[in-house]
Amino acid sequence: MRYTTVLSILLVTVLGCAVLNQPTFQIEPSQLSSMTNPQLVDGNLDTVSTFAVNGQIEKKYRTFDRKMRDGIQAERRYTTSVKGSYRTHAVIKLNEPTYISYVEVYPESRIPKLALTTTLEDPPRFDTSFDVVRDKQHTNVEGKRPVRIKINREILYLRLTADGIEDRQNSIRDKNDEDKLIQIPLKGAEIREVKFFSR
Repeated sequence: MRYTTVLSILLVTVLGCAVLNQPTFQIEPSQLSSMTNPQLVDGNLDTVSTFAVNGQIEKKYRTFDRKMRDGIQAERRYTTSVKGSYRTHAVIKLNEPTYISYVEVYPESRIPKLALTTTLEDPPRFDTSFDVVRDKQHTNVEGKRPVRIKINREILYLRLTADGIEDRQNSIRDKNDEDKLIQIPLKGAEIREVKFFSR
């Protein structure tokens, strides 16, 4: 009985190690697609894809009423607000549900607060159906070295999200406005490629 238990444990250990030590292989770009950002998965590191942005930053003075002992006093404060959305995203689809061990993201620019989510639902409901990838969640990517992010699940869609980047060189300042309004457009981060690896 003792020998049977020991053999069972050894068998489970060997099988577990064999599964974990399976070699990974890259998913061919022909198995991947992106409606909005096809250059993300075209297999060419020389092409660049940019996250689409739908928002801008507004900075201006606003007047607030402040209660004082002797009445109400007007106070001006400089405020920052976002018109539209600060977050940007791109979606990649696999030809069929596939177990993905990890992805490699090849940045072309800095990527603020990069986050990944996945789903098997087709078509996906962007508000509810995506599951969070915990590895490197909301990480700031600097430089152009590839970033490896563990997925370790079966997926059909991968969504990448990131904050927009303030384009201060193209900001617009309204000098005649008493609120000193400044409009700063947002630009999207740039990625050369996203590579998928399975086992």
